[in-house]
Amino acid sequence: MDLLNRLTAYAVQRPVFVSVWTLAVALVLNVIYKGYRQRRFYRNLPGPPHSWLFGHLKVMGEMAALVPPNCHPQLYFTEMARRYNLNGIFYVDLWPVGPGSCLIADPDLLDQITVRKILPHHPMAEDFLAPMIGRGSIGGANGALWKRLHSAMNPAFSWTHIRHLTDVFVDESVQFRKNLDKLAATGEVFSMEHLSARLIFDVIARIVFNFPLHAQTTGSQDLEDLRELILLVEGQSDITIAYNPVEQIKRWWRRRQVLGRVHPSILSKIHERFELLVNEKIVPSRKDPNSILDLMLREHVDQEGMTKGNAKLSKDDVNLLLTNIKALLVGGHGTTTDTLCYMYMLLSKSPHVVEKMLQEHIEQLGPDTEVSTQTMVETPELLQKLPYTDAVIKETLRMFPVGYGVREGPPGAKVTYKGRDLPVDHGVAVSTQGHDVHYNTRYFPDPTVFRPERWLGPEEIPRSYFRTFGRGPRACLGQNLAANELKVILVMTVRDYSFECAGLKPNDKPKMTWTDLDTVYGDIVFQELGLEAKPRGGMMMTVKKRA
Repeated sequence: MDLLNRLTAYAVQRPVFVSVWTLAVALVLNVIYKGYRQRRFYRNLPGPPHSWLFGHLKVMGEMAALVPPNCHPQLYFTEMARRYNLNGIFYVDLWPVGPGSCLIADPDLLDQITVRKILPHHPMAEDFLAPMIGRGSIGGANGALWKRLHSAMNPAFSWTHIRHLTDVFVDESVQFRKNLDKLAATGEVFSMEHLSARLIFDVIARIVFNFPLHAQTTGSQDLEDLRELILLVEGQSDITIAYNPVEQIKRWWRRRQVLGRVHPSILSKIHERFELLVNEKIVPSRKDPNSILDLMLREHVDQEGMTKGNAKLSKDDVNLLLTNIKALLVGGHGTTTDTLCYMYMLLSKSPHVVEKMLQEHIEQLGPDTEVSTQTMVETPELLQKLPYTDAVIKETLRMFPVGYGVREGPPGAKVTYKGRDLPVDHGVAVSTQGHDVHYNTRYFPDPTVFRPERWLGPEEIPRSYFRTFGRGPRACLGQNLAANELKVILVMTVRDYSFECAGLKPNDKPKMTWTDLDTVYGDIVFQELGLEAKPRGGMMMTVKKRA
């Protein structure tokens, strides 16, 4: 009783100290309780060895230590699956550093969440991209907003419209050839990532706006600014940046400056086009659209009573347009650039593949580049008669997928695997681990061998085995456009140019168990974490004119 009286008197004399102390204890207890709940959730689920103290953070660190810094997590998860014999589905507990993950690498199980019972996209992706492109992009939206955006943009990605874009692909590839000619003449080492990014950006800009931005010739401030924004966002994956308040302030200020240029530039294009459509009383065609911007503006001009005097876009409309134009420009050039880089890398060590492609191009399109170019423009349907070229693209995407999608299950959501119901709720990031599938010998024998022929028979590879673009309604909207664009670029380059990776340093032995490609190409095969899984070090190359 005497002790209780003393404590009461102490609390009365020092109320601030006692309040702070009580709050601190409550916070510590809350963290302990939250940590206990997290660890208990993952304790008996399939996964690598689990620690009550560290969860799977130690295991994740061990995977990261095997390879160069800042690799894309899909590499770590595939290695984890091989080392601990984790097949189909497993969990990774990363609290408190990041959200826990459910990694799915079984084609049928992946179809459960993307085709049959479609899980919405996890908000973490939009949270990550919001500082750069804003909220409400087609890639991160769910529900009614996603349906609205998908319906508006879908006609631009139909096969009919893509065929009409062949002349755009050809025009920009002609300039790409001119740039390659200059580099071949000097023999200098260059970044294929930077060079091809300008090509792909010019293509996507013409598709979005229906006019060029000249990144390949005079340069595009829009491209430079968007790429700087990408670098600023990518830096957030570095914990020395993410948890450094001084660095965060510097980056916030720099991002504000760059957005101060990007937003007026894009907004001027939006408003100019909207005013022209209204003034000229033009309702953009869904069947044969001039641009993606026209399709997105269509719902705002296809209204009774919309005249020059009362035409106006609301603030919400403008923000949604701005967000999605930025998303298209960023996403539309980044992933295709990555694929082109890896394709040239693989072809540099595969002369037999190059020769087979050349023979196909000669047979289907003509004896030289000039004739082939004219044939593609006049008869774009012939691009669908290049099965080997298509297989080269697909094999590159199999070996170097551009990343994975992240879904989120509602409360109580489960998936069934080998008769066991497994949870995909609890805030878990459900990752569609296509990389693991693509390097699994059960689905792809000799997965580290670049063999386009595997896609040509005699036994057809099930569609569910190829996961680069996803499947179901949320599959990548631009996959067919990217495939045709890459075909045109290959037709216009592999006949006349040969590429070599500069400064290769092959490893004496493989650093990871699922690949030995680093014994040929060195560390550049370990994709870096960016907005996607991107080429390491910019893919430095040299180019020569073929005899």
